[in-house]
Amino acid sequence: MSRSVATGSPAFAGYRGIDMSIWKKAIVNLQKGSEKFAAAAATVSERVKVELDIVRLRIRIDEVLARIDELHRVVGRKAVELMRNEAMMNQGEQLLKNEDIAAALAELVRREKELEDLNAELRSEQAEFKPSPRRTEETVA
Repeated sequence: MSRSVATGSPAFAGYRGIDMSIWKKAIVNLQKGSEKFAAAAATVSERVKVELDIVRLRIRIDEVLARIDELHRVVGRKAVELMRNEAMMNQGEQLLKNEDIAAALAELVRREKELEDLNAELRSEQAEFKPSPRRTEETVA
């Protein structure tokens, strides 16, 4: 004896309610799973964006610090040159009148301000980057 698998057959009628409820539950669980997956993907995407912004800020901070160090070296070299040439009668006035030193000091002020701004931006980005609360599984049994 073979059983018929057509939907209108009496053999399938006995299983119809059970099979459909299992499939419905499976579909509901798949839908919930895909929604959770989409939400997790969105969360990961946002976190990656924030992390990249933080990395970019840290790179810029390193560049500014490197430029500040370079400016300090310029000021120091020029001061040593002036001391060797014995041109430093009034040391303070002489240093500030020198064009190279004055330009380096002006740029130092700008770079230090830029560094403060970058640090403030980095702190705000890090404050926004907070882990999301864990969610419990909700599936149809």
